[in-house]
Amino acid sequence: MSEKLSASEALYGFAAWLSCRDKKIAIGASCNAAPLADLVKEFCEANELDEPANGWEKNLTHPS
Repeated sequence: MSEKLSASEALYGFAAWLSCRDKKIAIGASCNAAPLADLVKEFCEANELDEPANGWEKNLTHPS
């Protein structure tokens, strides 16, 4: 791979990949998050994305 994906490109790409898969996944507060985390890991590995830095969650902002 010649160029790394930007963060926004990776997010759009991940969402597109999820929407094109034959297998469904449930996402929400009442759902087990492990299957989604496994898919994130699979997508990151396939796209050679770096592992998250320690404390990355402190820089994260969720929309209201």
